Amino acid sequence: MSRRIALTFLAPLLCCHFMQGASDVDLDQIKALANTYFRDSTEIPMSVAVTTVVTNGAGKVKHQTQSTVGMVFNGYNQGSGKFSLRANSGMFNAGAMRDSLSGDLAAFFAGGLIPKKTSTQTIAIQQAPEPGKPVVVVVKDGECPQLALMPRWMFPQHPCGSAQFSVIAGSHGGLIFQHFSFDSSGSPAPAKIAGLGDVQLLTFHADVEFQEVVLPGDSNPYLWPLEAVISVTTNKGKVTITDRYSPKK
Repeated sequence: MSRRIALTFLAPLLCCHFMQGASDVDLDQIKALANTYFRDSTEIPMSVAVTTVVTNGAGKVKHQTQSTVGMVFNGYNQGSGKFSLRANSGMFNAGAMRDSLSGDLAAFFAGGLIPKKTSTQTIAIQQAPEPGKPVVVVVKDGECPQLALMPRWMFPQHPCGSAQFSVIAGSHGGLIFQHFSFDSSGSPAPAKIAGLGDVQLLTFHADVEFQEVVLPGDSNPYLWPLEAVISVTTNKGKVTITDRYSPKK
């Protein structure tokens, strides 16, 4: 028997305000990249290798698991700012599936940050300091609420903080998003975390590396996650979840 879960997520979306000096790569180019690479698509099933490590305050490993689960991303809806996905696993692998969704949310949350505008966020473009170096797009929220995780997943209930995209030259010409990171800015909050118990939640950090995927019949490539790493720190220790993605044939 297998376990399956479907999830639709509304990503916080981005207002656009430029700092001085962003003359080489502008907002229109960044938005065009997002609309190209983070667009709706046919479903692509992926295999997700999940590793979860729980360490105590001294850095000693208390708990570690490794497993593989399935995930199908159903695409973005850029009009509504939503994306949806399905995850599945064997009945005795439900914990790994739950952990894997933390990385899934971070990976696809990234694609919803740029296409829309709100009045509570700013964006700054740091041009590449020299040829071959990435352009860095920095997204910052204003005042953030207290940091709280979603009831079932290791992901902020109200993502708010600072995000960065690294943009490089792509293999198909032009620019491409290479890396995404996000740091929460909410104040500490109480939480209950498996392996650590009742804790004070201090920080949430996510790193995502992207990979290009070309689908049959479509000459424009998509971006899918290659690896997502979630790190949650508390007053009693740390949880690190690593997802490694491989599109299924």
